[in-house]
Amino acid sequence: MALMTFDEYNTKSPEQATSYQVKGFSVHSDLVAGMLTNKTEEKLGTVADVLLNPTGQIEYIVVSLDDLALGRQVLLGADRARIDHDHQVVYAGAMSRDEAKALPEFHPEMLK
Repeated sequence: MALMTFDEYNTKSPEQATSYQVKGFSVHSDLVAGMLTNKTEEKLGTVADVLLNPTGQIEYIVVSLDDLALGRQVLLGADRARIDHDHQVVYAGAMSRDEAKALPEFHPEMLK
């Protein structure tokens, strides 16, 4: 399945662009889904991009991990993400920092 970045999709379908404007949002763990406390919420990184399928559904969120020494970007599946536009946060359901680091790494050439 061919995936495209938010910017590529926005060029083709600008009417839906606002629902995908999550670039720059913080990505936090949500270890107890829907029941956040200070003990369960941990910042994992920042949204670098969103990958959409040809029908415009989010497939993956590209997350720049906070570990600057690694500078890695990983793919968070849409099924594990909850977007909170009001607070500009994406919650990674039931995911620890170690699990986030183990996600598949994103490389731009994957889209070619």
